[in-house]
Amino acid sequence: MKPGLKEKESKGDRPAMSIDQGIVMGGKAGSADELLKTAAHRAAEALGAQAADIPCEIAEPFLAHIKGHDEVKRIPMALLPKLAQEIRNKIHETIQQTPGHYASNLGIVELTVALHRVFDFRRDRLVLDVGHQGYPHKMLTGRAHLFHTLRQENGLCGYPHPKECPEYDLFNTSHAGCAVSSVLGLAVADRKLERDTNLVAVVGDGAMTTGITYEALNNAGHLKENMIVILNDNGCSISVNTGALSATCSAIRKSGMFNSVRSKGRELIEKIPYVGRDVEKFAANVFGAASHLTHSPGAIFLDLGFKYYGPVDGHDFHALHEWLEFLKHEKGPKLLHVITQKGRGFAWSETDPVTWHGAKPYEVKEDGTAVFKKSSKPKPPDYYQVVSSAVVEAAKQDEKILGITAAMEEGTGLAKFHKEIPERFFDVGICEQHAVAFAAALAKGGMKPVACIYSSFLQRAMDQLMHEISLQDGLPVVVCMDRAGLVGDDGPTANGVFDLAYMRALPHFVLMAPKDGQEATEMVHWAVKQNLAIGIRTPKESVPSEPFTKEFRPLELGKGEIVRQGEKVAFLAYGAMVAQSMKAAEILEKQHGLKVTVANARFCKPLDGELVEQLMKTHDRVITAEDHQLMNGFGSAVLEECCNRGLDTRKVVRVGIPDQFIAHGARPWQLKQCGMDPDTLVALALK
Repeated sequence: MKPGLKEKESKGDRPAMSIDQGIVMGGKAGSADELLKTAAHRAAEALGAQAADIPCEIAEPFLAHIKGHDEVKRIPMALLPKLAQEIRNKIHETIQQTPGHYASNLGIVELTVALHRVFDFRRDRLVLDVGHQGYPHKMLTGRAHLFHTLRQENGLCGYPHPKECPEYDLFNTSHAGCAVSSVLGLAVADRKLERDTNLVAVVGDGAMTTGITYEALNNAGHLKENMIVILNDNGCSISVNTGALSATCSAIRKSGMFNSVRSKGRELIEKIPYVGRDVEKFAANVFGAASHLTHSPGAIFLDLGFKYYGPVDGHDFHALHEWLEFLKHEKGPKLLHVITQKGRGFAWSETDPVTWHGAKPYEVKEDGTAVFKKSSKPKPPDYYQVVSSAVVEAAKQDEKILGITAAMEEGTGLAKFHKEIPERFFDVGICEQHAVAFAAALAKGGMKPVACIYSSFLQRAMDQLMHEISLQDGLPVVVCMDRAGLVGDDGPTANGVFDLAYMRALPHFVLMAPKDGQEATEMVHWAVKQNLAIGIRTPKESVPSEPFTKEFRPLELGKGEIVRQGEKVAFLAYGAMVAQSMKAAEILEKQHGLKVTVANARFCKPLDGELVEQLMKTHDRVITAEDHQLMNGFGSAVLEECCNRGLDTRKVVRVGIPDQFIAHGARPWQLKQCGMDPDTLVALALK
C-alpha cells in the first residue's frame, strides 16, 4: 500500500440492502461524513474476505488489461476495491512527476468504475462535467498505459478528447455547466434516429451554481427525455462552494426525511398484490406533493421535472451498481445524488482538497505526509500573485474597492483578499455572467469593483461585458484577466487567446497588459483610480526576475514606451511578449551584432498611434508580438492604425497565435509552436 493511502474502517458484513433502503443508508438520516462512513466502510472488510475465493477472468494488475466495458464487467464485485486502488495509485504515481488535477479524480473512482460496469459507453453516452475528473475514465477505456504522458507534449490530454479516444470521448470539455445540455441534445437526437442508448451526465455540485445547468434541467424536465443526471456532490469545486444552492446540497446530504418517506411508502405499496407497480405510479405523485409540503431540499429537482434519488454513498460499489441498474430502466429524466469525498484515498488530499485540486509534482515524506517539490532556484512570484497583492493594497487605501471572483478564489489569488478584507470579498460561484453584471451594478452604485476572472472563463460573460458595462457608457469596472494567452498543459480549452478579439470591439473599454511585475502593480493602482471600464490581462507564468526599466515611467492613458532603443528592426510587443522580445534582442546583439528596438505598447485600446508612427518611420521592419490570436488582436490594431495614418503596412510583420487551437504542453513549447519564442523572433528579425 502506498504511503498515505488510508485503510478504510469496516464493521461487519454488508447487510442485504434494497434499492429503497440503500438510498438513505437503511432509512437513517445523517451528515455527509456519516454517510461516507456507512455502506462503503461496512462493505470493505466483507469484500476483502470474499475476494480471495472469487475467480477473476482478468489477471492483475487489472489496468494493464482493461480496454473498456467488457473487461471492467468481467471483474467480480468483490475485487473492485483492488481496481479502485490501482487507479488511485496510478494517479498518485503520475501526479508526483507531472502537474495535474488530483483531488477531484481521487474522489470519483468508484463512481466511474460503476458507470463502466453498468453501461457500455461505446454505444451509450457519457458526458463529464467539468471533465477534469476524467482520469479514471481514461484508464478504464484503454489509456492506462499512456497515463504517464498526461498533459505533456503529444501525450494524453487532461480532459476528455474525441481525437484521443473517439469511441468513448464525445466532446473536448473542461468548462463547467454544459453536460446536461449536451446529454439532452444527444437524447433528442438518439430518439429521432431511433437509437436505443442510455445517456448519462456526471455533474459536480460546483457546476450546479452555473445558470446553464438549470436552463438545461428545466428544458429536460419539460421534454421528458430518458436521461440520467448524476450529481457528484463532494461539497467543493476548485475552492469550497458558496451560495444558497450549495447550502441546498448540504441540506440534502444531512436530511434523510424525504427519502425515508419515499422508501417506506414504496415498501408498503409494493406489498399490495398484483397492483403494486401501478399504485406506485399514483403514489409517486403523492410523495412528490408531500415533499413540497415538508419543504424537502430535493424538491428543487422535482420542480424542474426530474425524479430525484439520493443521497447515495459514492464509494459503495454495491449501492452504486444497484442504483445505476435501476435507473437504467426508469423512463424520463432522473437525478441521482451521489456523495463522494474529494481527494479520497490519501490523507493529505482528504484533509485539504482545495490545495490538492490541481497538484504540482510532490513527494511523500517518511511520516506519511506529502509536500510539493520546490525548485532549487528561487522563483519570482506569478503574475496572479502580484496582481492580487496589488488589489489588496489598493483596497486597504480605498474602502470602495471590492474583490469579486467566480469560484476561483485560489486560482486568481483573491484568497488573500478574502482573508484580509472578508467583508468586501465576493465569490459568486461558477457564474461569470453574474459576476460581471454584479460588478457593473456595484459600479453604478458608486463602488469600485475589481473582478478577477480567467481569460478563457470570461468568454462566458461576453454579453454582460457588452450590455452591462460597455453599453452603459463604460461603467468603471476593473476586470483582471489572469491566464491570458497560452497556458501550457491545460491545453486549448483553457488557453485565454480571444479576450482582445471580443473586448477590442466594445466601445468604452480600455485594454492594457504589463511587461513585468512592477508594471502589473502600477496598472492595478492606476486602473482603480480611473472612471473607466478597464481590462488588464496577465499570463500564466512568473513575472520577470527584474523590471525591464530601471526607472518606472508613469502610466498615461493610451501611451506606450521604448524599453530598448535600436535601429532597422523594432519589436512592438504587448504584455507578456515584451519579455520574449527582450530575450530576442539580447541574442541579436550578442550573437549577430544587430541592435534592435523593443517597444512596450502597454495599451491595446486606445493604441499609442504616435508610437506606432515613430517606429514605422524610423525602422525598416516593425514586428508586432502578442500572446493572443492574430485575428482581431493587437497586431490587427497596429495595422488598422497604420492604415488610418497612411503608413506603409508592408513593413509590419505580425507574430501571435494562428487561427487554430494550440495543443497542451509546456508553455515554452507552445510558444515555439506558434513562432513566439526568442529563437524564432531572432530568425524573423534576421530575414
